[in-house]
Amino acid sequence: MSIAFVQCSKSDDGGVITPPVAEIDASFSISVNQTTVNSSVTFIGSTTDTESNIVSWEWDFADGSPIKTEKTVNHSFSLAGSYLVKLTVKNNSGKTATFSKRILVKNATAPNYGNLIGLKEKIAQLYPKVMIAAHRAYHKNFPENSIEAINDAILNQINIVELDVRLTLDKELILMHDATTARTANANYNVSQRTFSELRQLKLLFKGTPTNYVIPTLKESLEAAKGKIYVDIDASWDTSMEYYNRIYNTVAALNMVNMVMIYTESPQVAKALLEMDSEVIVLLGAGSITDYNNAFNMNPKAAIWHMSSGTLSPSFTNWPTNNGIKLWANAYVNSPTSPPIQGSDTVVDRLLDNQISLIQSDYPLEIISYLQAKNIWLP
Repeated sequence: MSIAFVQCSKSDDGGVITPPVAEIDASFSISVNQTTVNSSVTFIGSTTDTESNIVSWEWDFADGSPIKTEKTVNHSFSLAGSYLVKLTVKNNSGKTATFSKRILVKNATAPNYGNLIGLKEKIAQLYPKVMIAAHRAYHKNFPENSIEAINDAILNQINIVELDVRLTLDKELILMHDATTARTANANYNVSQRTFSELRQLKLLFKGTPTNYVIPTLKESLEAAKGKIYVDIDASWDTSMEYYNRIYNTVAALNMVNMVMIYTESPQVAKALLEMDSEVIVLLGAGSITDYNNAFNMNPKAAIWHMSSGTLSPSFTNWPTNNGIKLWANAYVNSPTSPPIQGSDTVVDRLLDNQISLIQSDYPLEIISYLQAKNIWLP
């Protein structure tokens, strides 16, 4: 038998120096990395500390459900989405450690496409056929980014509505192009500094005059569009994954992943979205040489590239077109000019010559008519 003597060192003033408390690490395993709505999943926590020293296990499933407090827990998610699950462990010395891991929750039922087919299947039919997107929805007769403008786009059989999405102070996703409501509503509020209930009290403007229409949520807007018109969500204002995760979860919860595209100018965000769910349809900015190179170097590549004047030439458009990537560009967006009443449309023709098959415009019906005359509009 051996005996070990341990001597505590003393400080200069004679006091005993307490050895530092070791840091701890936490981790967990998941029975599956992808599941379906309402299916039970097992989460098993672990730590580098002795288990008897652990005084609490706290599981946050990022879905609004109550915290769970066992080492091993079962959990099911009631809505589809991508959830960043976090485990926090605390020991009897007061040390804490956290660990997070993402789980993808898919819908168990097939999407209800209504009058549509899946967006991936639809865009596979493009070029030389062309689809048209109404910029900020069809706002000729109603306020931009309103439910009414979405419904009017549906009534006029426009292919896609482009919607601008921002976060309120209380993290609600709403439709609003500008950072403030000064241009589009009857008061000047900073969207990120007001709650949704405050913003909901405002009335949207149409040609400078207040209407009875209110600022809609993204969820309300998607519900209006579901099965009737495809949606492009312009999410380019932010690059935080919390923002994009909220957008994705809103889309996924409505089983609309294959009815929506998400626009970003960040290749990092585009890559993270595709890592979150490989079925996400990403519209990635490629309008400058730098952006184009970023899109080209990204793997897997975004399904649609947003081209602009800096990349509208065959030297840029040939490669993506030949490799199954669809190209998007604007015509008469925030423009002082409008499509010609008759004769050739040189703006649209330039896009067609450069293999653009998705055109966004403030004049969607005029461009549809022009494409119909050429027999290249894809209804």
